[in-house]
Amino acid sequence: MAQINLTFTDDQATLIGELTRITMTKSFEKKSKKIFSSTKMIVNLSQVQKVDTAGLAWILYIVEQAILNTCQLTFTHIPQDLLKLACLSGVDSFIPK
Repeated sequence: MAQINLTFTDDQATLIGELTRITMTKSFEKKSKKIFSSTKMIVNLSQVQKVDTAGLAWILYIVEQAILNTCQLTFTHIPQDLLKLACLSGVDSFIPK
């Protein structure tokens, strides 16, 4: 079964697993709110193995929430699949790198 895990160390959040509609659960959503609890957060995507449009929508959602919560958010190690999907959707410029 596909899963996504989110771990935190200081000002970095690391996503591990598949960022898809199947893994977007209420418990994941609840845990992801910790991203906005600091003024600066780096989201490491190096261990994301699969992403779909729901995963891209979640990325855009946390970008929006970071802005609303005055959190400087950046992404590292963005998978090529996510970049391609963002380009095809015309939203690649919204993902802070």
